Amino acid sequence: MNTCLNRNTFSILFYIVRSKLNKNNEVPIYCRLTVNGRIKEFATHIWIKDDQWDSKAGKVKGNKEAAKTANATMDGIRHNLNNIRAELQFQNANVTAETIVNQHSGKGFKRHTLIEVHTYHNEQHVKRLVGKGYAAGTYNRYRISLEHVKEYIKAQYSVSDIPLSELSYSFITNYEVHLKTIRKCAHNTAVKYVKNLRAIISYAISQEWLLNDPFIRYKARLEKVDKNFLTLNELTAIENEEFDIEGISEVRDIFVFCCYTGLAYSDVAKLSADHIVFGINGKRHISIKRTKTDSTANIPLLDKARFYLDKYKEHPLCLSKGLLLPARSNQKHNLYLKKIADVSGVNKTLTTHIARHTFATLMLTQGASIESVSSMLGHSNIVTTQVYAKITADKVERDMSRVNKLFIEIDIERQKEAI
Repeated sequence: MNTCLNRNTFSILFYIVRSKLNKNNEVPIYCRLTVNGRIKEFATHIWIKDDQWDSKAGKVKGNKEAAKTANATMDGIRHNLNNIRAELQFQNANVTAETIVNQHSGKGFKRHTLIEVHTYHNEQHVKRLVGKGYAAGTYNRYRISLEHVKEYIKAQYSVSDIPLSELSYSFITNYEVHLKTIRKCAHNTAVKYVKNLRAIISYAISQEWLLNDPFIRYKARLEKVDKNFLTLNELTAIENEEFDIEGISEVRDIFVFCCYTGLAYSDVAKLSADHIVFGINGKRHISIKRTKTDSTANIPLLDKARFYLDKYKEHPLCLSKGLLLPARSNQKHNLYLKKIADVSGVNKTLTTHIARHTFATLMLTQGASIESVSSMLGHSNIVTTQVYAKITADKVERDMSRVNKLFIEIDIERQKEAI
């Protein structure tokens, strides 16, 4: 007999399993619970003769005491499953076939928590698929995101974890505030971390560990940010500057190399002879899978870039680690870049990101096609590269506006002189 409170979401069916005949020639009665299309089956521990079962009615035939007991037991199971469902709905908990059957069987309802699910997602889902759908940079981003969420929960609630069922809209918005105020994240950085959390929540919902989506009313948009880049004069100033400290000189050389190749620091730090290939013209190229996206970047080497590879081919660090450039820790790299900008007279914050932006704009302004630049940057979508094309177009507009303003001022001065 099929009992349905809502035919599309909840149904209970009893049936016999003839393949599990015991030594007394009896078959077991099983119960199948279906919730939102998901099925959970379990044994009722009732055994009957095959010919005693009424499949249409879903019960045992006859008026004997054994038949009445069996049918009463199934009615009790049906009643209990319905009660558990109603209780879960009242508690606003996630109603699934598994949770209902677990409570019915005495296993209870496992309340999944945010840190538990975030950790599981990172280690058992993303990490295991690095190189098979996820990039190493994606795993690292989720790892950092987890640390931010832990810090927020500790600061906001004075606990180490929180049940998924207690997440709310205010939890999300307060987390964004925490990122911007305590962590000092810029708007776009904060929004990206919140989006990482949203991915965790979506994962929990897909696993039926959470019923309601706390993000349902949350909306955040990335602010438009101009991608900064160096002019050719600024790049030349940095390239020609002399530094007495060897470590700073090496960081400068690596930064300039990035400006001429478009590589990110994480890619330069692993650059080895295995990444150097010869193109159809017989010249050396870099072919490397980007750490951040796992997409391949193909970069013909400019003479200026080759200069730095040749310069460090006998460097002790390169020889000992099998690398092409003496890349230090990212922290020290960024510290030295600030000093390099100050000494070179460049009033911009130097990062490996600005090096990539410089490479892209330099290539586009010198006539390289957007398709070529996209391939060299390792972009999986040419739309990402089109941002740089817009930068150069905007710069042309600004330059022409400045020239036009100058011409107007000259005309005004001439008119004054004529009077």
